[in-house]
Formats: sequence, C-alpha cells, structure tokens
Amino acid sequence: MRVGFTDLTPAHETRARSFVARLAAATGARAEIGRAPMEVQLGLLEDGELDLVVGEFRPDTPWASTVTIVEPLETYSVGSRVFELAPAAAYGENRWIALVEREVRDSRAERRR
Repeated sequence: MRVGFTDLTPAHETRARSFVARLAAATGARAEIGRAPMEVQLGLLEDGELDLVVGEFRPDTPWASTVTIVEPLETYSVGSRVFELAPAAAYGENRWIALVEREVRDSRAERRR
C-alpha cells in the first residue's frame, strides 16, 4: 500500500501513522510511506502512483473536486480556520474508499473509548 503524507505536524503524523497501521492490518498489506508537499502527493494520487494521501485539509479545499477526501480522523482549528486531518483516495476506487471510511470511523470510535 503506497501512502503519501503531506507536511504534517508531529502529533498529526503520529495519528496518521496509527491510522495507516490500522488500515494495513485490515488489508494485510505492508505500507510504504513517503512525504512531500500536498500538491505533489495529491498529483501522485491522481496519477495512480499512490493509494492514499493523509493530509491536513480545509473543509472547502479545491482538491475535493478531483479526489475523494474521506471523513476526517480529527478536526481542529487554527485561529478562526478549521482543518481536518483526513485521508484522500482517487475517485472511482469505491471499494477502497468504503474500506478507508470504515477504518476511519472505527479508529475515531476507538479513540473516544
């Protein structure tokens, strides 16, 4: 499983790594994680070179028109701006997206316990 992290804060990278480990366990895949700026990672996702990108998105990100931004692992604010730590997947990969969504929901529920 090829995963791209955008420029994440240390706390968000820890959360993202935990999520990717959970997803890898659910799929039986080994995760290969790379880091690059958001524009680079999402371009690689669109080109089919990544299976997932985990980044810090604004809810109104223009990328939502070209990739599927899955529900967030967590939501936070910086001043008056809201951001979401969320995975993104390529459009059209419906079974993959459904699996990622399920793992996000389970991950969030587990953190609330």
